[in-house]
Amino acid sequence: MNLMQVTLSVDLPGLGTRIREIRESKGLSPTWVAAQAGMSVGNLYRIETEDAKSLPRETLRKLSDALGVNFDAEVKAALVQEIE
Repeated sequence: MNLMQVTLSVDLPGLGTRIREIRESKGLSPTWVAAQAGMSVGNLYRIETEDAKSLPRETLRKLSDALGVNFDAEVKAALVQEIE
């Protein structure tokens, strides 16, 4: 039996910057956020500096949980704008 894994990713310009701004406004260190999200600090920096061109949906969920925010509204707004 073959199982196909589907990975949904988010390509939202400015999302990494928004993540960094939220982290900094809450006084959270990159090390703490990365640990809570189950990623390396290097990967978090790649996301925050927009070096990562897309973000797996699961990674965004983990970052949302670590930061205590919900990015769903921003993602949905970007999708609607992309469709129009």
